[in-house]
Amino acid sequence: MSTERPTRRALRGRRPGATFGRSLAVVLAALVLVGGVGAAVSLTQGPRAGAAAVDAQAVAAAAGQRVVFTTNQPLAPVTAEQVSVEPDAPFTIAASGRNIAVQFTYALDPDTEYTVRIDDVTGASGGPASTLRHTFTTGTPPLFVLQRQDDADDAIFSTNLAGDRAVPVFTDEQIEDYRASRTALVVQTTDAAGAARLVTTGLDGSEPTELALPGEGTIAGLQVADQGGFVGYTYTDLDISASGGIESTLFIASLSEPGADPVAIDVGEDSRVVQWAFVPETSALIVLTFDGQLRLVDTADLDAEPVLLGGALALSGIERGTARAIVERNEGTVVIDLTDLSEEPLVAADGAESLGIPGPVTPSVAGSTLRTFTRMGEDGFPAAQSVVRVDADGAVTPLLELAGPGDAVMQTCASPSGRYAAVIVTPDLVSNAYDTYTRPLPTRIETHIIDTRDGEGVTVIEGTDISWCQVAI
Repeated sequence: MSTERPTRRALRGRRPGATFGRSLAVVLAALVLVGGVGAAVSLTQGPRAGAAAVDAQAVAAAAGQRVVFTTNQPLAPVTAEQVSVEPDAPFTIAASGRNIAVQFTYALDPDTEYTVRIDDVTGASGGPASTLRHTFTTGTPPLFVLQRQDDADDAIFSTNLAGDRAVPVFTDEQIEDYRASRTALVVQTTDAAGAARLVTTGLDGSEPTELALPGEGTIAGLQVADQGGFVGYTYTDLDISASGGIESTLFIASLSEPGADPVAIDVGEDSRVVQWAFVPETSALIVLTFDGQLRLVDTADLDAEPVLLGGALALSGIERGTARAIVERNEGTVVIDLTDLSEEPLVAADGAESLGIPGPVTPSVAGSTLRTFTRMGEDGFPAAQSVVRVDADGAVTPLLELAGPGDAVMQTCASPSGRYAAVIVTPDLVSNAYDTYTRPLPTRIETHIIDTRDGEGVTVIEGTDISWCQVAI
């Protein structure tokens, strides 16, 4: 056996293996150290969130939109008391695992910076608390208006609040009505024979597609659902007679199936419908029939009997994002909560006696309404009209005053967030001739846009049927 020592060359040949081992040990130690430091930082800082998810355009266009925080660890329970929104906006929350969703009850104001803050957030395993915060600026949803024109085709224009960037997106010889959803326009036209046609397009007027109708007839009360992609209307045959035919029957259809036959809604023994509306966030419809009865119909179960809600004179509308319907009964105006069928009188406007004779009421948001009042002159004829915003506590903000008998308010509509009001006015009512459409309108119509916070006018747009309006004049 040789007892010769290893040579210097042999020792040098072993060094790379030894060096690699030492390097590996150092790397592993570093990784352990980094992991330990990361864990220590996590334990000392509390839960953290990456970029919160929110659709800035949709949140200004429709109720029920959300901002979602996703954190780096599962969370302990989070309550609504830990959440704040600036500027103030009603909300609900849902938290599960690593996610917290803050859902806004109503659409947010357009082109406005909001901050959502969640305090005292802790991990499911304990540890220090942290604050989650996200700031975003809401978008400005497109605004549409209809202009009927004597010397050219009727047109639906896309415009802005200032009314200075009007672009035609749909034209036709005779546009009766239209509605805008978040993704589409639904346009009602009339052909030479007097029969209605329904066309759906993109918001820019692209890809026009005709929707199937029950037959050759006229339609009224066109509406689109806030969600779900449904359209509805009442339909009457052109050849209706005493011997038969469809008259004022409510139909609904899916925009995703334009060729499918629309579905008739059974509302009871008398199928004729005067007014109706989609109930937000549900599959239900509220319907006022020719016999003066108000009914609630569930479209998810068309075989079920409609729920009778009692007699009514008129259906003023439903507050966006809620199931609160404003209904005119013989004994006065009431608000019905369609989730439990409870009802209460509509809050009176402060100083209502001095405002004049109450007229139409339009739901806005958070219990506020737009209301029209008429003051009579000594000669017994209307002397002035005013439009006001009435808050849930009865506080009044004047929005528009029309002095003298010449001009008249035709309709009021609230923007999705309630920040703005559109007051549709016909100037010089006596000499302003009506057209000969199926849905006749005065030749000249103006839409006044008003900030409901202070009553300041924003602009006046020529035209009608601004896309905030959920029903026709």
